[in-house]
Amino acid sequence: MTGGQDLPIGPARARGPAARADSRADSRTALAAPEAGKPDPQPIAWIGDPSQPPQRGQWGRPDQLSLPLDDRGLTLADGLFETVLVEQGQPRLLDAHLERWHRSAALLGMEVPPSRQRLEPLIAAALERCQAGGRALDGALRLNWSRGSAPARGIDLPAEGEPPLLHRFWLQFTPLQPSFRPVTTWISQLERRLGASVLSQCKTFAYGQAIQARREARSAGAEEALLLGTGGELCCGATANLLLLIDGTWLTPPLASGCLPGVMRGRALELGLVREATLDPGLLLQPINDSINDPTNDPTNDPTKTSFSAALLLNSLGCRPIRAVNGQAVGAAGQPAGDPGWASALAESFWRSLLA
Repeated sequence: MTGGQDLPIGPARARGPAARADSRADSRTALAAPEAGKPDPQPIAWIGDPSQPPQRGQWGRPDQLSLPLDDRGLTLADGLFETVLVEQGQPRLLDAHLERWHRSAALLGMEVPPSRQRLEPLIAAALERCQAGGRALDGALRLNWSRGSAPARGIDLPAEGEPPLLHRFWLQFTPLQPSFRPVTTWISQLERRLGASVLSQCKTFAYGQAIQARREARSAGAEEALLLGTGGELCCGATANLLLLIDGTWLTPPLASGCLPGVMRGRALELGLVREATLDPGLLLQPINDSINDPTNDPTNDPTKTSFSAALLLNSLGCRPIRAVNGQAVGAAGQPAGDPGWASALAESFWRSLLA
């Protein structure tokens, strides 16, 4: 590891202003807007050394720190991460993220990731180092857990009786604001999620499929990709869970479709705001039905007999309404197709209800 400060956690020295990152009008969440006369908050990262005590590591900007070239997270994408929303300096739904993180590590035969007790002082130190002008920050906290450095090339894990791999942890905090901007989408014809794979249940470093699906969407003139399951049913977005408002009820594909068990998705199910259902992609391609409140509508998964009225892409960093699918505008009953103001308000209201 190079370029960072070999320091324990603790107060940071003040940093000067830095150049603002460009924000592009795409599906990514926007960087936090700076206040007039105050320095911009900048991303900060910390990486631990598996051979040292747990709380010792290096602080620095993400572009200053590095991984050993033999780390399996780098060479094989053999690791897990969580992206946690931070609002007003407080991590939201942290317990739910850690529960998924730990469950996923067990599924993949990894060592137990850091506990909340270990993480809290590191998170507090990261926010203190990143803050500008003393104000509480909003942003994305990424927690990373790699299987660590490999003693030899290849994919094999240590055999029984051999020394275990020393797993590696690092975190990164990036100031940003949640996004509720409507997006255009494209149903991928090249990539599909695999419901039978244990990897579909885990938030791993391996995002090649999502990258390729988004490349395909961008080539088709859309901003975001939608993926189907192996059975041809709707599954998810490239980086978010999918919700459809059908016959007045929010529905989301089941985990059997291959979608990730998202934390916000789980929260919506827990609160009874959403229920699982197998969803035909034809639902997204049919004309908007203004008779959504007609009690004679048959609430089945047959796209010819249901009334689709809105669609959302949901994750911890925002909730984006879908305004078009494969070039066809998506609106809502009684609302202009793709109305950005109405759609964004709907998305934000739903998303914030999950954090209440």
